[in-house]
Amino acid sequence: MKKELEELTNVQKVSLLSQILITFFILVFLFMSIGEPSLMEVVNILLIILFLVMGFNNHILYKRKKFTLFNIIIALLLFIEKLFL
Repeated sequence: MKKELEELTNVQKVSLLSQILITFFILVFLFMSIGEPSLMEVVNILLIILFLVMGFNNHILYKRKKFTLFNIIIALLLFIEKLFL
């Protein structure tokens, strides 16, 4: 049985593109933070956003519900850590 490939919707295309761009920016800011440690705050915020986008992609695009929950929990833990430290 061959599965037909479904065409991605515009929302799915944008979410995948945003996941790639956020990952790229995390890498850029990580390398920039070597000389300027205060940029790690930007990396932490981008990580929170990345985990939320990954959770969205897992839920909508890949239909992996357990990974969605995992990504949301990690994003919440990072957010709580950001608030209190």
